[in-house]
Amino acid sequence: MRIPVTYLPAEHLTDYILNYGILNFPEGVSEPYFSPPIALSGFIIHTINSQNTIIARIGERHHYTEAAVATGQVTQPVYGQNVGQARILLVFFHPMGMHQLFGTDMATLTNTSIPLKKLLGARRADGVLKKLTTNQEDEYQVKVLNDLFSEQDPVRNGQLDLFRKVLDYIHDKKGDVNISELEEKFYKRKTLERHFSKIVGISPKVYCQIYRFKCLVNLIQSQPDITWAQLAPQAGYYDQAHLSRYVKDYLQVSPNSIVKLEMQLINYLLSR
Repeated sequence: MRIPVTYLPAEHLTDYILNYGILNFPEGVSEPYFSPPIALSGFIIHTINSQNTIIARIGERHHYTEAAVATGQVTQPVYGQNVGQARILLVFFHPMGMHQLFGTDMATLTNTSIPLKKLLGARRADGVLKKLTTNQEDEYQVKVLNDLFSEQDPVRNGQLDLFRKVLDYIHDKKGDVNISELEEKFYKRKTLERHFSKIVGISPKVYCQIYRFKCLVNLIQSQPDITWAQLAPQAGYYDQAHLSRYVKDYLQVSPNSIVKLEMQLINYLLSR
């Protein structure tokens, strides 16, 4: 599985957007892809699709079939297949980013997607897609995306400022946080759950689990010779069995089977 070419957003958008990715597939190529939960939402936009087909599934159901979609948080891997020439633009939002820019109730997008025209409006989405398909140069397409997001009037309120501190705390702890700890420092449990659902799209517990798993994969990359028994306590897991359960949950394979996966794209996605 190939990895995207990465571009940063305009500086004034960095609070909302982590980065952009551009994937190119030549004609005559058929490649599978596999994306685990990464605690981010995004846009997926096909500007070239020679087969005019899209295969992306969560379990046995379609995740998306449109050429341009907004996707929310996923809690299980997305599987797919690219067939023929394709060019795909990816937008990785920070956990709060899509909600801040568009006011989206992120719970409505969990484990699903919507056509971009439903989020932007048909006329606006058609205008953006026309620009992106007319000129396939990287720099031009990044500018079109920057212009699109710059037109948005972000949601701003004190509640979001406090919620950002919750996420920062989880990140500083590498996801090794229990809910009672967050409740003691920030919000009562019901308020915490409500904010996570609306702003991020998943529960605080699931968000912490996914973020801890991302930190685990990054730790594996930095210490390729480490054993699973050594890795578990460093990554905040009780023991090797506890670690094994999380690997099975998020990659749907056992730890010893990870070597059978094509990890290049997985590592890229989990480092976002």
